[in-house]
Amino acid sequence: MAIHDLRSFIEAARKASEIHEIRVPVSHDRELGNVLKACERDGKAAFFHRVAGFDMPVVGGLLASPKRIALALECAVAETGARMAEATEKPIPYALHAGPAPCQEVVIRGPGLDIGKLPIPAHSPLDAGRFITAGVVIARDGENGRHNLSYNRMQLFGPDRTGISMNIWRHIKAFFDKIEPKGQNLPFCVAIGPDPVLMMAAAFRYDGDEYDIAGSLRRAPIPVVRALTCDVMVPATAEIIIEGEVLAGVRRMEGPMAEFTGHYSGADEKHVAKITAITHRRDPIFQTMNGGGYEHVSLGNMITREPLLARFIRHITPRLAAVHLPPYGAGFTAIIGLSKPEPGEARNVAIAAMCAHVNVKTVIVVDDDVDVYDPGDVMWALSTRVRWNEAVVPVPGAHGNELDPTSDVHGVQCQIIILRRRHMRCGAQECGIRQHDLRRQIAAGQQTPRPINIRQNQIE
Repeated sequence: MAIHDLRSFIEAARKASEIHEIRVPVSHDRELGNVLKACERDGKAAFFHRVAGFDMPVVGGLLASPKRIALALECAVAETGARMAEATEKPIPYALHAGPAPCQEVVIRGPGLDIGKLPIPAHSPLDAGRFITAGVVIARDGENGRHNLSYNRMQLFGPDRTGISMNIWRHIKAFFDKIEPKGQNLPFCVAIGPDPVLMMAAAFRYDGDEYDIAGSLRRAPIPVVRALTCDVMVPATAEIIIEGEVLAGVRRMEGPMAEFTGHYSGADEKHVAKITAITHRRDPIFQTMNGGGYEHVSLGNMITREPLLARFIRHITPRLAAVHLPPYGAGFTAIIGLSKPEPGEARNVAIAAMCAHVNVKTVIVVDDDVDVYDPGDVMWALSTRVRWNEAVVPVPGAHGNELDPTSDVHGVQCQIIILRRRHMRCGAQECGIRQHDLRRQIAAGQQTPRPINIRQNQIE
């Protein structure tokens, strides 16, 4: 079936047996988050039919696996990297929705407005409260009108007040920084439960209109409609739209919350938003994301950034073999395979990788015979091919992600490059067969087991 909104994606995931149906009532306060974590560990998304105290179902973990990401894109898993890579190269602009927009079937404004009536969870035990985590925040540049789509966690403070965490390096903060000194508020909207390609587009770092990326991923224009209280275009088929404005000159303590690093963030003064309207479809579905879960790492740090990383590296060398941002590294570690690089080229590649995205903190460069997707293979290379006194390059005072516990409050940290040494003194390596590979070949019946005489640098 064709995917065009959250509902069609859920049905496709159900047909593929990718969703656990949770029919017993759960509490939005920590319990839902715990059950969602268990479902993610089992490799499935979760659909909560009954959330105690609310009349709206909740879905989570939909984009936590490569299989479901491919399902959302209607392609094979092996094709997702290419689809992500072409998203910024073949943009498709949004189109105005014809007729009444589903996302505005129900309108809530004025005295009846209370964002707390949405089943927004408190996910983890030490979270400071209820957080919107899967909402795609949409803002426009006041100078050129382009839309920026991003993830900005939002803690509930009251019926019409939330926090909004805007990282230093995000475009939405740049928009606000230009107008806040003038005392102007920044209008924005939050799309909850949109077409999944909008959630993917929100993870890109792109200087154009990010609706164009979503259109490219969907291979069709994204239908939009103007918000009711501000000049922001919102996805017409989203389940819920929250409209509001970031308030100039207002800050409030926010956090902690479990984050993608596997740690709780600290509490800090953050920007504050005023909610001006809520619109939604009839019988809406609320969508959420575990802050410390695999979906956050996969969506925010892997699928969109690996193609970006590859593009940066290919500007430096044609010898790129593979690139991976492993989930176990929280998106902060890049592992790059090179095929017979020229002297000094590996270091240039590593510097390019660090420039590709602010989150890249550790760059490991290996040979093309190392499987960058296999943590054991990477550890083997680190253990046997790195001369630590020669191959480790610290980069102090670099700008990274402020959610990294090793960063200061401004995101400044020490980053590091680890370079491989291909020609080490190892008999099996010098005679053309790596011990690691020989073991594999023996197991597969491709080699006759023969002992390796390391001292004599030969296979007996």
